[in-house]
Amino acid sequence: MVIDMENRINSAWLTKLFTKSGDVVIRPIKINQNNITVYLFCVDGLINQALFDDAVFRSLKFDPYLANCVTERDMMDYLLEGGAYHVFTKEETDYQLLLKYVLSGMVALIFDSEEKAIIYDIRMFEKRSIQEPSEENVMKGSKESFIEVMRMNTALIRRRIRSEYLVIETLSVGRISKTDIALLYISNIADFVTVNKIRERINSIDIDNISTPAFIEEFLVENKHSIFPQIMYTQRPDRVSANLSDGRVALVVDGIPFAYILPCQLPMLMQSPDDYANHFLVGSSLRIIRYLSMIVTLFLPAFYIAATTYQSQMLPVQLALSTQAAKQNVPFSSASEVLGLLISFEILIEAGLRLPKAVGTAMSILGGLVVGQSAVAANLVSPAVVVIVSLAGISGFIMPNQDLSSGIRLSRFILAILAALGGFFGLAIGLILLITHLCSLNNYNTAYISPFVDVEERNVKDTLFRFPIKHFKKRPKDIAPYNHIKQGNIKDG
Repeated sequence: MVIDMENRINSAWLTKLFTKSGDVVIRPIKINQNNITVYLFCVDGLINQALFDDAVFRSLKFDPYLANCVTERDMMDYLLEGGAYHVFTKEETDYQLLLKYVLSGMVALIFDSEEKAIIYDIRMFEKRSIQEPSEENVMKGSKESFIEVMRMNTALIRRRIRSEYLVIETLSVGRISKTDIALLYISNIADFVTVNKIRERINSIDIDNISTPAFIEEFLVENKHSIFPQIMYTQRPDRVSANLSDGRVALVVDGIPFAYILPCQLPMLMQSPDDYANHFLVGSSLRIIRYLSMIVTLFLPAFYIAATTYQSQMLPVQLALSTQAAKQNVPFSSASEVLGLLISFEILIEAGLRLPKAVGTAMSILGGLVVGQSAVAANLVSPAVVVIVSLAGISGFIMPNQDLSSGIRLSRFILAILAALGGFFGLAIGLILLITHLCSLNNYNTAYISPFVDVEERNVKDTLFRFPIKHFKKRPKDIAPYNHIKQGNIKDG
């Protein structure tokens, strides 16, 4: 009778499984005169070799008590009860979990007769140091940002929220990659309906490999056809901690140097850490500028097309005359000029991103100044169009969230095309469709443009204006339905 060794913790089967993998070490270690042999199972390059020699090998070879152990079970009991020179030690009986632990950098001692293993967590691999955020810099505030190691990222959050109610669940996604995902929430604040829904969606992901952030985002987004971001990402541990305290849920993915925050609302994407680091009047002013810039980048090109093509009488006389004079020698229509420059603007952005940093900066300057000036001198575009497109482009870069900036840039194209087809009538149709679409988005039972469609007074104090901190007394009911009190001894009305 042939015994199937597959899916059983056995050194012979593991040796056969990894026979062609030169980095996987499966080595027999004889313990004592009773000829008890255990098998070391680890991946070279992922373990801390100095800690291995001190915590594992030294205890196996020089501990006098191990020399007197008669059976493998006696030896396992001694190691688990304090004989192991390492605090992170556990017994494992599941074959799949054993593979996951070892292939993620842990060390296992295989006991063949028991068909069990003892796991030592002595992982060590190269990682970036904690640096200043590249996208969310602040003058006053923390300079720490997430890195690609999940456990380091969760430690940065745990250091800021020292509460026993902070829960960090570890999930695994990917049939081949087996990527770790940490689900974070504060159990006495977060809505468990939302937590359970997010957990179910993560567990339902059936894919081989999580190679890019979009692989996670597309499974978690509820409205998959919307171009507007419905998951907020951030590089800052302090921002994640603040949102967790409000009742939201965070996701930290191993290998991705930022965290996701759910549920996400449009006002969250318009906020910056600087809003809370400065005086509330300064923060409110900066926030108003962002909203005005969003209106400018969305509607200015479309408004120019509609005004100069269909309703030029709406412009002031001097402006209309100067615009027409600048267009006399240009062979293209206003719509062609604007759309052509908008496309050229996007090409310059992509070229600047793809080229090396030094070359990309020089190319952006060359393209923006030399090519733009040459196009005006050659009467291919009018100076007014260059000003309009440049102002719209710069206004789009003020957005704190780059995903939101990309969605607004695409919406800007759609509105410009509608304005070229129908003038102000087409622009009005585009505006109605845009508002209707934003109002229809529901992100984990939370309105996407809440609190603009909300009647709760507490929600409007951190939107267009940033009120003083003393006014942030309650959490939104749709985010934290049971624990409303945020500060002070007040009764929830």
